[in-house]
Amino acid sequence: MLTNYKKQANRTVLYLLVGLLLCLLLVPSEWERLQFLLLLLLPIIFSIKYFNLDREQLKTSIRYLGLYIFFSLFTFVIHVLQLQWELSNQNGLFGFKFYIDPLLSMIPYNDGVWLWQLSTPLLDRFFVYIYIHGFVFCILGLCLYYLVTGQPRKILLAMFAGHFLQYLLILPFHFWVDGHQVWWIQNLWHGTNYTDPLLGYRTVSEPVIPSLNHVFPSMHTSIATVTILLALRESSKPIKYFYTFLNIGIIFSTVYLGIHWVIDLVGGALFGFLTLKLADKIMSIDWQQKWDHLEEKCLILLEKDQLTSPNRFIRFLWWDDKQ
Repeated sequence: MLTNYKKQANRTVLYLLVGLLLCLLLVPSEWERLQFLLLLLLPIIFSIKYFNLDREQLKTSIRYLGLYIFFSLFTFVIHVLQLQWELSNQNGLFGFKFYIDPLLSMIPYNDGVWLWQLSTPLLDRFFVYIYIHGFVFCILGLCLYYLVTGQPRKILLAMFAGHFLQYLLILPFHFWVDGHQVWWIQNLWHGTNYTDPLLGYRTVSEPVIPSLNHVFPSMHTSIATVTILLALRESSKPIKYFYTFLNIGIIFSTVYLGIHWVIDLVGGALFGFLTLKLADKIMSIDWQQKWDHLEEKCLILLEKDQLTSPNRFIRFLWWDDKQ
């Protein structure tokens, strides 16, 4: 019986792999993000023995995945609004901004130029690819794994620990900290002629664009750190190894491409770790119990108010005065 089950599971994995490879072949080369998302499904397919497609769990997981997508889009809107605000308020919130370029450049080996000696066209293309798309999709890939393995609460954990909390908590750095990307500082201060490593993925590479002014902490590193820590909690070895090594590559790419300083990675890793701990705390709270307790306290206060003034009508809304 067990042998038949294993044969069926292996057959299913084979069919899924063939289907995935066909999709990858059919997807146009310019649809890079879809290609990357499909690649993230590989370790999920190899984790088929952990699948749990219980109907109720699946319904809950789909609802939570909808919340994840909604709040991810919500944080994206916040990010766009913040960038637009910065373009018209380049001196920072309340006219204050801390310029950290001199501090970043005075730390020995902080620019990561020593890594650039490894550069080859193939490595450049690979690291640009995972840098651009990994930031958006890696945690989503984990959420899809949580969906098919019947772990809906972990989808909410990923939602909080990922883009939602991180975008909100990093806003003070965007408002008050100004530090430029390594390649641009090398050109400005040392007369080099490095091109923008993400040329073709952003329309303008001038330093006035806020995305070039925010290096500390590295949010690519913080998101990748959270993804690694979440993946290491899973029993599935394909999930652990694939997502861990992929996101180590994303962290490495930030310095290899000349975008972030080494100290940005330290700050990003710490920021990601603390955000995950905060998300764990949020998920450990029994919010229903807290709501019930608050509701009970409010009812007690209303009852006390009614006892002290039994003939007084309780006013809830402004139009109650007319009754």
